[in-house]
Amino acid sequence: MPDRLIPRVTPAKRRAAVVSKVLDTAAARIPGLTAPHKETSRSMRGHRTVPRRFIRSMMAAVDAVEQLQAEGMLDVDEAEAALQFEAAFRPLVDKIALLLNSLTYTIDLRLSPVTTKALRTYALAKALARSKKNSSLIGLLRVLKRDLGRKGPRKKRKKKA
Repeated sequence: MPDRLIPRVTPAKRRAAVVSKVLDTAAARIPGLTAPHKETSRSMRGHRTVPRRFIRSMMAAVDAVEQLQAEGMLDVDEAEAALQFEAAFRPLVDKIALLLNSLTYTIDLRLSPVTTKALRTYALAKALARSKKNSSLIGLLRVLKRDLGRKGPRKKRKKKA
């Protein structure tokens, strides 16, 4: 069995582990970081559409009107803290989204020439297998075809007359 088929810790895995630890450390420093869950996700979507300007206006209204203060529905300090949290961390959300997109693109970019060469080599192996002197490739091609997982060219749909 070739050495490259034996699982091992590669330089890429070591780098990924370091980045993962950095991300875990960063996540631990975000106060109250909570993973999404189904029970609250639906109601959260509706709340995202409320303009921050409206929240600020409502805070001012509660500060100005004693009856609204007496009801205690909107805690102005809590609202201020939430808006400050958003102002501080929203740019990080954008930065992390850019990092996610860049990392995904980098992975795809590195895989692209490899997949192109692998598919070309597969086509070459199929061509070579047509010769009787290369019949030993037939078993290998069955495995490769299975692993590729493609069913073949798409069939065209018949047009209704």
